[in-house]
Amino acid sequence: CNLGGQTPPSAVEPVATTETLLPTFTETPELPVISNTIGECKKSPVAFTNVGLGIPNPPHKLPTIGNVKTIVLFADFNDAPASQTPEQVFSLISPNAEKFFNDISYGRMNYVLEPYFTWLRLSQPSTYYGEGIRTYDGHLQFLQEAVTLADANVDFSTANSVLVLVPTDAYAVPYGPAFGANPSFGYSADGKTFENGVTSGADLTGWGFLWLNHETGHIMGLPDLYAYQYDSANYDDQHRFVGGFGLMGFIDGNAPEFFAYERWQMGWLDDEQIFCQTEGEQTVTLSAIETIGGVKAVMIPVSETKVVVVESRRRLGYDANLVKEGALVYTVDTSIYSGEGALVVYPILENDPYRDQSPLTVGESFTIDGVTITVLEATNESDTVQVTINQ
Repeated sequence: CNLGGQTPPSAVEPVATTETLLPTFTETPELPVISNTIGECKKSPVAFTNVGLGIPNPPHKLPTIGNVKTIVLFADFNDAPASQTPEQVFSLISPNAEKFFNDISYGRMNYVLEPYFTWLRLSQPSTYYGEGIRTYDGHLQFLQEAVTLADANVDFSTANSVLVLVPTDAYAVPYGPAFGANPSFGYSADGKTFENGVTSGADLTGWGFLWLNHETGHIMGLPDLYAYQYDSANYDDQHRFVGGFGLMGFIDGNAPEFFAYERWQMGWLDDEQIFCQTEGEQTVTLSAIETIGGVKAVMIPVSETKVVVVESRRRLGYDANLVKEGALVYTVDTSIYSGEGALVVYPILENDPYRDQSPLTVGESFTIDGVTITVLEATNESDTVQVTINQ
């Protein structure tokens, strides 16, 4: 996504060969009698990609369960020396970035940022690194140099990844991407190789802490949900896949909470919280994804790589600015690459580029890929939906 003409956050995909309220709790109800064939809804990735929606997630990606530690380094340049303290820059992301992952993972991910509050002077001017982040080798060099400068004073041996923050007025480094490498390829410290990392750019002041959660989403394996190719004369076209839903789509969107599918992929939802429907007609009560517990999604496999998903969205947590509450319908296709529409929110309505009116309310119905979803009932924290697979 774009902000004030800045370059969108993105994942550098190498080929290494290249304050929100705590969620409420909902008991998980009995699922319908029909067999819950969960395996049919787990779609494997069909081609190599560093980020995607296939299950299982690649093992070399950043862990998503338990304590996940990121060392935070601060690096400046001879042509863009730091004018703020490391602590001031760090406050742009912490403690909100840590809290976000703890909240949306329902407490399953304890994301820890461990800062080394010292400015490290890199060897080249900022322009050099601003170009370098556009390539695998250049980004690798950026991370490795910062790590090497800090190595005598920092223990990297228990870290899972590294984040390098640069001065926010180092405009020659316009954006901050994720770094991802194949297993055993990456930057090294203390006898350990890191396949994942993130560096910041001047756009940090525009995006705020959610920038880090977006980019960390990439090193956890998640793809971009905004469009890489779009009509430059129509900014909204960049968000034609998911609108304002999902942090991996639009950081500044009204509903940045992760989709139920992404949370399942990350291990933050159990299989028992997903109802995989393969036939007939079923009625399921979905608890809002912003709350803890309950059934979170109905998924219907419609091809070898694609599922239709229904979840419940409410003005809770990080979705407090949600325009319309209701049952949200979308498709996931694991054969589609990052930035090309691997996840698409429906219905696509005229004059509604951010899908503000897409959630279905009581009495509303929508059909996609032979599956009809009708909302029968709703409460402050749930939607009861009837899902019919049309034969």
